[in-house]
Amino acid sequence: VLKASIFSLLWMSVINAQAEMNFSYELKYGDGKKVEKTQSGYPVTSAYNYFENLLDVNTYYGDNFYLYTQLEYSDHPVYGSRRTGLDSLINTFYLEYSNDRLNMKLGDIYELFGRGLSFYTIQDQNIDYNNSVRGLFFNYWLIDNLGISGLYGKGDYHYRSAPSERPTNRQLNTNVLIGSMQYDNDVLGFLNYSYTFQNLNLNPKPNQYYGGTEIGDDIEKRATEEIDSYVYEIFISNKDTPDTVMVKNNNFNWNFFIGPFDLYFDKSWITYDKIYGDAVFGSRFYSSVYTEIFDTGITYEYKNYYTPYLIKSFSNPPIVYREGSSVLASRNSHSINFGNEIGHQVDFNKNLFGNMNVLGNLSLSHRHQKTGMADLSFTDFLVMEEDNRIYDYYPFRQIYLEMNGWTLSERLYYKIGFDHFTEFNVGDKNIFAITIPTQWVWKFSNGNSLTTYLEAQEKTVTGDIPGNYTDYYLSTSYSHRGRWIATGFYDQEISKGKTTRWPGFDFSYYLNSTTQISLFYGSQKGGLICANGICAEQPGFEDGVKITFRSLF
Repeated sequence: VLKASIFSLLWMSVINAQAEMNFSYELKYGDGKKVEKTQSGYPVTSAYNYFENLLDVNTYYGDNFYLYTQLEYSDHPVYGSRRTGLDSLINTFYLEYSNDRLNMKLGDIYELFGRGLSFYTIQDQNIDYNNSVRGLFFNYWLIDNLGISGLYGKGDYHYRSAPSERPTNRQLNTNVLIGSMQYDNDVLGFLNYSYTFQNLNLNPKPNQYYGGTEIGDDIEKRATEEIDSYVYEIFISNKDTPDTVMVKNNNFNWNFFIGPFDLYFDKSWITYDKIYGDAVFGSRFYSSVYTEIFDTGITYEYKNYYTPYLIKSFSNPPIVYREGSSVLASRNSHSINFGNEIGHQVDFNKNLFGNMNVLGNLSLSHRHQKTGMADLSFTDFLVMEEDNRIYDYYPFRQIYLEMNGWTLSERLYYKIGFDHFTEFNVGDKNIFAITIPTQWVWKFSNGNSLTTYLEAQEKTVTGDIPGNYTDYYLSTSYSHRGRWIATGFYDQEISKGKTTRWPGFDFSYYLNSTTQISLFYGSQKGGLICANGICAEQPGFEDGVKITFRSLF
């Protein structure tokens, strides 16, 4: 009813008033074969197709009102569930009012408090992620440097038990109330306090009691140890018993400067109920420091998240590791445990001379120590040696170095990298990978350009399904005065004496400055696609056609 009312308001504003509108349309079509479970040595091939249509409608009325509506018709989408009926046509909408002091939103709320330790709702169609709530948000500045914010919303949150699931297979219902105050001062910096009250309405049985997670392990442990308890009766009898989890989050964040240092601290003190259990205490902490030393920009980040028995819904804390653009390196992306993880990241970048730049990154993380786990030091996680004592920590480490710049009278751009990825106990396996990603761009004098991505990777997997893999990736694109682009792809993997190839060709044509159509034919290797630490698995695509159409009007 609310969707229909807001949508009616949109068209009434167009008819009865002077409203400015613009549209963004994207079509994705694919028809071929998908290939799954390639790492097992027994790949499974099946028919794979999708037909996804997204229309973003932006409506401006005067200087103060803005209405955003996203319409979707997908049969099937690339990820997620089918949306083919009128009742599912409106995917997202919100109405926004703003002036010099007040900002208000009604509808699907996408907002960020601090760095997301208490509340951060986003939509990412590439991985079918949307954790928004539907309700009301406001932010009002009482004076120039003192403001208050409030939010109330509720909604259904759909997510995946594993990245390999194409449609979401788990869900919960939630409602949330937030009050916040922010203060800005030239000496003290920017300070913000917020209080969040949330109810999570869960139905554990259809979700297999969250088996395979720390939450599921805790439910099973309490059920087997606490005979005749409430959780014992439900779990042992396999009862379909809903539960409501209450969450109270006090968050304080502070951004300030001390000399050449830009410092940020963000802390959440969280009291929450265990599923079918009592309230427990948890916390999230994030900090960052930025400075420049000898013209070198240096950033250090630290995270310490510990709410192991709480399902993450509308918080999205910083991931504190590097998400790169390399095709081969990104296939080994770390899937963060937002409920139980400690991590560090150091990042630097420097201009060596002229147009030559160098940058580097070190990221590492591990889980908290629990009873029965070995005492390990920071050095143990930095070195990352295979040792039974370290596996319970699920450690991860990534080292990245890069040199880039322009040369030959700024006609040749180059980027050469080195990526060393190590992660233990990922689905009962350990992963070691070294990747050399490179990018080369040659600019012709007539406005045309040639772009090449050339990458190589050596990967070793130990565990239940061990293997050694040698991968090469090549793509070369020719752009003709920005009017059309022709790209050839070649992806190759050698393992156990067998060579597998994925060739492909793409042609993109710009009908005008705001409209593009792309046609792809061939095969593509599957892998993880990650954003903000949340991953979805793209299946391999074999001997098929993909069409993409984008237009702004």
